[in-house]
Amino acid sequence: MEIIDGDKVECSRCDELLSLDDANVLGKTNNRSYAKPICGDCLEKVGVPQGYELERDVSYLKQDSKATE
Repeated sequence: MEIIDGDKVECSRCDELLSLDDANVLGKTNNRSYAKPICGDCLEKVGVPQGYELERDVSYLKQDSKATE
């Protein structure tokens, strides 16, 4: 999962750019390194497939982009 501008990700299904505050992340139950960001609209369409877990609050992934200024 690539974080853009320190606080945004791209939905892995529709490519919409969304903030980490609004993003959900689908992860595989048995593979902690698998994480796909998904927007709320796409989540409503696909739900949480069997074998996956949903993480709704990923705001902790924000990076301070102004730290270098």
